[in-house]
Amino acid sequence: MAIQEIALDIDLSIGVFQDTIVEDQKLKLRVLSQDADGNSIYPAEGSWESTPIRIQDKIASFKGVAASVDVMGGASYKIYWSTSEDGFEWGAYEEIIAGVTAPRSPAKYAKVKIEIVAEKEYSNFYIDDFKEKGKYSNPFIESDAGSLGLKKTYQLNMERASDTPTGMVLRQKVENTKFKKVDRIRVSKG
Repeated sequence: MAIQEIALDIDLSIGVFQDTIVEDQKLKLRVLSQDADGNSIYPAEGSWESTPIRIQDKIASFKGVAASVDVMGGASYKIYWSTSEDGFEWGAYEEIIAGVTAPRSPAKYAKVKIEIVAEKEYSNFYIDDFKEKGKYSNPFIESDAGSLGLKKTYQLNMERASDTPTGMVLRQKVENTKFKKVDRIRVSKG
């Protein structure tokens, strides 16, 4: 009996999708968002599992499976397959290595699973550029210098308490609930 290679196209539009989509007849990781530079952000990994494929209608028996895949982008992938005699109880998934036939005892049904792992790259995220003056109105935060930070210098308006022959006495009440500690008090003329 002669062994013949038969190519079976698998419909990627039906099956179980986990963080994957089919776009332009290609299986891809779904886009979660975009970074500050407009680059797409993908989940770390995703998978697709086919519905059961009835093989017995197409061929009498098979010796193994080989995969032919076109890869685009920097993601890596693995292809697995499993077989079943009745379509309900399935054997463990086995990896299919491109160009290598994976032997398996003949069965009536097969399932294919594809796992995609995204290529990791650095992304830029900008929360705010802090260029708009007075955007943050919290009295304990300053952002006018182009960065967000805690306010360290407070200018308080003193009350005139009394006048003396050599000058005047000013006072300002500082509540200890507003400040953890006071490093120094500087009084300037003016």
